[in-house]
Amino acid sequence: MILSVTLNPCIDRTLFVDGLKPYDTNRVVRSETDAGGKGINLSRVAVELGGESLATGFLGGGAGAHVRRVLDVQGVQHEFVEIEGNTRINFSVEDGSGEPPTTFNSKGPSVSATEWDRLFALVTKHTQSSDWITLGGSLPKGVPVEAYFEIGKVVKQAGKRLALDADGEAMRRGLDAKPHFIKPNRKEAGRLLGRSVESVDDAVFAAEELRQYLEPDGVCVLSLGQDGAVLASAAGTLIGRPIEVESVSTIGSGDSLVGAMLTALERGSSLEDSFRLGLAAGAATAMTDGAEIARRPVVESLLPRAVVESAH
Repeated sequence: MILSVTLNPCIDRTLFVDGLKPYDTNRVVRSETDAGGKGINLSRVAVELGGESLATGFLGGGAGAHVRRVLDVQGVQHEFVEIEGNTRINFSVEDGSGEPPTTFNSKGPSVSATEWDRLFALVTKHTQSSDWITLGGSLPKGVPVEAYFEIGKVVKQAGKRLALDADGEAMRRGLDAKPHFIKPNRKEAGRLLGRSVESVDDAVFAAEELRQYLEPDGVCVLSLGQDGAVLASAAGTLIGRPIEVESVSTIGSGDSLVGAMLTALERGSSLEDSFRLGLAAGAATAMTDGAEIARRPVVESLLPRAVVESAH
């Protein structure tokens, strides 16, 4: 089972406009509202592809209730800590240009020390019955910056596998736990390494360098959006070529890649085959509206087009 931990989940509301005009009135063509957050999306994709996943984290208020309803409809197991604050609502604007959306992310609610203790105990409990524990996203106010490191220590002490997908100081602290899997995008990788990651060649060197922070058998997947992705492991470095699709929204594509990969790895698939499934899931999510996630028939139809090559 994959246990996903999302400390700052959200409602993702996407507004679609025909060209974004700053400082002027923009007419919304349509809007989409869905549950969001790295672990939330990851669990949804894992279950969609036939895997088993339990989602946990903090939820509060009406937005939190909406997240629960979405997970219930999609058959995702979940057990969240209810907090006094309201789960945040994020907004994204898709302007039809094919470029990534313009996003407005809220900071989220404050979490009390008692609520954090309850979540830590809940994760510790479910770690015992999980194969992979995934930590991802931003930290809400009140949660210690070393949260991912503290949870990571528990995961490692239990002999389970740790995946981390975060940014900034929370990611830096989490890397001290020596995860087995990380998935930065090019901007996040650049912030970790202190240099820009622009080309595929840049990504190859960056992914290989980031492996020093992982367990010896650890895997770094560096996602590159429309340029595909790079995977670095002890067995070598692979380049996942982009699957040519009509991209409608990139929200959740990286989470879908991770969810699909971990589901395949848990089934015993090879690293290369798992990477191919991840590329197909990411592309399938990019084809959906708003914050919707990949559907299994679309992923399966794209899988034959997922090309993986050696980087060297």
